[in-house]
Amino acid sequence: MDFLPEHALPKYLLFVGSLAFYNGLQNFVPSMRVTGRIYNRTNETTPLMSRMMGLWTITSAIVRVYTALNINDKALYTVCMWTFALALFSFTTEVFVYKTAKWSSPGVWPALLISPVSLWWMINSYSFFITE
Repeated sequence: MDFLPEHALPKYLLFVGSLAFYNGLQNFVPSMRVTGRIYNRTNETTPLMSRMMGLWTITSAIVRVYTALNINDKALYTVCMWTFALALFSFTTEVFVYKTAKWSSPGVWPALLISPVSLWWMINSYSFFITE
């Protein structure tokens, strides 16, 4: 991957962004929808909600891929960190506050693992990639 900087973080963001893009697309294919399996404790999961979740996930994927390719862009880097913070907030509240998702639901435990690790890594690498 010659178009990426040498550091592992941009490669990781490209990988996580690619996974998010695939997960987002699943919400548009009725036989592959994961949203209903994530939020299996509620009857609120509709095809519309699945598509909205898919768009959110694809938007996050786009931000993460662009950040991987432009790792020194302060605005992109910051927005990318926010995608992980929002994902962590969303899944944490759905599991522990609203109780609409189980920890063991597909996509929940990976999101609750990937989001804080990614956010921590990006915060700790900020000064390496972003120079004022």
